[in-house]
Amino acid sequence: MLAELRELAATSPALARRLGWDYLSELGAGNRRDQLAELFAKGEAPDGPHGEMEGLIVGKLFGIPEAHLANPLMKIDPTWRGKTFDQRTGTGFNRLSPLGKYTLRAVAPLYGGLRRIGREAQGYGFTHKLDTAAAEPFNEVRALDYSPAEYRNPSVRTFPIKRTRDEIVELVPRLYLGRALLTMPDGEVRLIAYFALREFSDERDA
Repeated sequence: MLAELRELAATSPALARRLGWDYLSELGAGNRRDQLAELFAKGEAPDGPHGEMEGLIVGKLFGIPEAHLANPLMKIDPTWRGKTFDQRTGTGFNRLSPLGKYTLRAVAPLYGGLRRIGREAQGYGFTHKLDTAAAEPFNEVRALDYSPAEYRNPSVRTFPIKRTRDEIVELVPRLYLGRALLTMPDGEVRLIAYFALREFSDERDA
């Protein structure tokens, strides 16, 4: 499937991204983490993403006790809408639904970094750079680091984003598959989720 999407991207990149997005959605609905892992391993180290990106949580959270609480809530409101990247500064932030501002306040009440911008809430900043993946298959990825002190990201047990590292690869031009890794208190690096990113214009332009 990935080879076919890359072949299509040579002539119809917007359509390839749209079909790739739909394919990732199907894999998430079927909870096909095995196939997602294979796609991630075949992804390429991206120059992007650039600017505002639409986000999709691919499947369910897993590997942590809090997943059984978070997954039902995400069915009601996924909360997370995507990420914004500044390539010049190597920084970025997450974008959330308005409801997310109140939902996440319940699990991280001391975090004061969320701000309301128009119809979204923005916060949970990060730095990003190309790096070697922190877990198998150890390919080159764009790594997002939430630990810098200036972002004041929470590290509470119910929402330990400060100990989370996102890793992103490019499947076809400007369609990205990401995974979230959590460093446990004992130092274990654990995979807990997959997500996808694409430009907002893709649905309109395909």
